[in-house]
Amino acid sequence: MQKNTVLKSRLVKAALCVAVAFSASASHATPILLQNAGFETNSQGQSYQYLDGQTVDGWSFVGNAGVAGNNSLFNVANAPGNQAAFLQQAGASISQAFTFAGGMLSVDFLAQYRFYYGGNTVQVSINDQLLTFNGATSFSPSSDNTFTQYQTDAIALAAGDYVLKFTGIDGSHDYTTFIDNVSVNAVPEPGSLALLGAGLLAVAGLRRRRRG
Repeated sequence: MQKNTVLKSRLVKAALCVAVAFSASASHATPILLQNAGFETNSQGQSYQYLDGQTVDGWSFVGNAGVAGNNSLFNVANAPGNQAAFLQQAGASISQAFTFAGGMLSVDFLAQYRFYYGGNTVQVSINDQLLTFNGATSFSPSSDNTFTQYQTDAIALAAGDYVLKFTGIDGSHDYTTFIDNVSVNAVPEPGSLALLGAGLLAVAGLRRRRRG
């Protein structure tokens, strides 16, 4: 009887460890909402618009950057909404400010390159710090008719205000990359994940001992 009571107490403690770990992990998993993440503001229909020097619903546009609608002359196809942002040639950029509570974060987005003309190589940065993709400091879209999901490697940032920026760096011809559905996501910290794993292992071990 006393042995079962001790085991039950240990199971409860282990379960509490798992709950605490899960809570800590979940608290860091809330996405940071961006304005106009899908670039649907200022409907273009089947047209496009360069927006150099303008800020539209949170996004600032520089150089040959703007918004293009599906089936426009910019050849954007199958955007999840009706349109997407574009970065044409070197120096084109789109950026937006956001506030972060601190911890680890990554950036997720969809991208596609321009049919016939080819894709613009793009760098993603936060406060001019380049983010990486499996260690690479830039990316090029892999398809001209389907938007592909991309995610940066996670980085650690202190609490504060930041600027997320996408910049085209290929000046050749009319190389153009489309960007859509951008999100900034807090990533569970390694310590929280380790604690969660340890808690789960502890519960599993105690269950095995109880059955034995």
